[in-house]
Amino acid sequence: MARGSEGLTRRHLLERAAAAGIVVGSSGLLGAGERAFAASLATPKRGGRLRVGMVGGGQSETLDPNLAVSTIDTCRVLTLYDLLVHSKPDLRLEMRLATAFEPNKSANNWTIKLRKGVVWHDGKPFGADDVMYTLRRIAASKTNGALPAVQPFDLKAMRKVNPHELELPLHYPIADLAPSFVFYPLVIVQDGAKNFKQPVGTGAFMADKFKPGQGSLFKRNPHYWMHGLPYVDEVEIQSIPDPQARLDALVSGQVDAVEQLSYAQAKQHLAQKDIRVLVGNGPQIVPITMSADLKPFDDVRVRQAFRLIADRPALIKGAQFGFGQIGNDLAGKGLKWYASDIPQRHQDIDKAKFLLKQAGHEKLNVTLYSSTAIAGMLESATIFAQQAKKAGVNVQVNNGPPDTYFASKYLKWAFGQTNWPAIPIPNWINESLTQKAFYNETHWHEPSFDKLVLKAQGEQGEAKAKELWHEVQKTLWDKGGYLIWGFTPFLDGVSKKLNGVQPSGFFALGNFDFQHFWLS
Repeated sequence: MARGSEGLTRRHLLERAAAAGIVVGSSGLLGAGERAFAASLATPKRGGRLRVGMVGGGQSETLDPNLAVSTIDTCRVLTLYDLLVHSKPDLRLEMRLATAFEPNKSANNWTIKLRKGVVWHDGKPFGADDVMYTLRRIAASKTNGALPAVQPFDLKAMRKVNPHELELPLHYPIADLAPSFVFYPLVIVQDGAKNFKQPVGTGAFMADKFKPGQGSLFKRNPHYWMHGLPYVDEVEIQSIPDPQARLDALVSGQVDAVEQLSYAQAKQHLAQKDIRVLVGNGPQIVPITMSADLKPFDDVRVRQAFRLIADRPALIKGAQFGFGQIGNDLAGKGLKWYASDIPQRHQDIDKAKFLLKQAGHEKLNVTLYSSTAIAGMLESATIFAQQAKKAGVNVQVNNGPPDTYFASKYLKWAFGQTNWPAIPIPNWINESLTQKAFYNETHWHEPSFDKLVLKAQGEQGEAKAKELWHEVQKTLWDKGGYLIWGFTPFLDGVSKKLNGVQPSGFFALGNFDFQHFWLS
């Protein structure tokens, strides 16, 4: 259990599709050849069964959004249910079950307007009661990954205005509320729903068969609210934990799409061109963390020195086979409010040595906690350790078991590694860097910083808000404990017969928007 998580484990955070920003990000788009191929098949065909290979979560797999943890859970949840707000592959928001978010003058009370004409799989009409029940169910849960997202909501004062409109008061002003609803655990369940062995959703597909650890079969929803969708008749989602077995299933034609190609697999099959490799560049990070209250990182000069030790292009090349983008110790590249005008930090060994000498740590020995829990994590730790030798720093890499890495010493170590999915910059800062953060990985405790964050997230003027969020990020760039050396992409493999799927910087396989997929 993560310290201070109130029942949330780190695994819940890592496996969720956290919210994205409203501006266009840098998703890996199709190349010219792929675009030409897509253009030649511009008229979608209907029918058939879409077969998808996912990593799998064993017997813990579930169709209950409150219990969903693994990526295969995420895939199924987003297939059966709908969100109020959804992220497109390019990280832009689009309204789904909600049609508008309207604030009062102070942005501490929001009116959420809902889509009319939507029906549940059992024929009941969708409305405000369902949204209110969902939010209260999440708040009552100790395991739901969206629990931090609903903490700002005053759910006791929430009220139904009419069947398709509700009023949601907040504990403090938030100038832009919609991104908070893009977390996959915030899919809307039916008012009073308790039996998720036979789930009822509003999604593009309806539950038919489900065996945890093995697979599931979903049927097309003939009453789906998106006109003309979905195209395929069925979606079969298979649990295939082994990465080579997943790839073999795709290459042999047993499945039409797989998630999580390894960097080596992606590079090999991009060259072979036997399958389509989708590279979704986005804000995912596998950073190094330095605890600001533990030696030697309680000295800001040590934190600054370690950031200057990092050869970022070499880390991208060595740990990620050249996939991904270089980081600048700030999260959320491509998302709204990202401070792209802050100068890029480069390796500077001489300056790093100078700072370490000033801090009294010329010959420093530290342990870096790492694991194979996340792709590229152990590789980047090993490469950084080699780079640190140039500055006279001896880094011992502790390779922890992947299944317990985020359960034992997480949030306690002075020097370690972590992982964050795509998440709006304000949400990420609130979850990782404020006094009440669920995941304060760098032990960052700055009351003046918290006040600045509150001011920034409540500011409704675009220009002033940008200025305030820039100040927040400049503080972190100067003094923070995150070494964000790069951004990691989603690497998916799909059959050449599969169409309608785009590389996504938000989550695997086009953020599981299966209603748009079709088979030629």
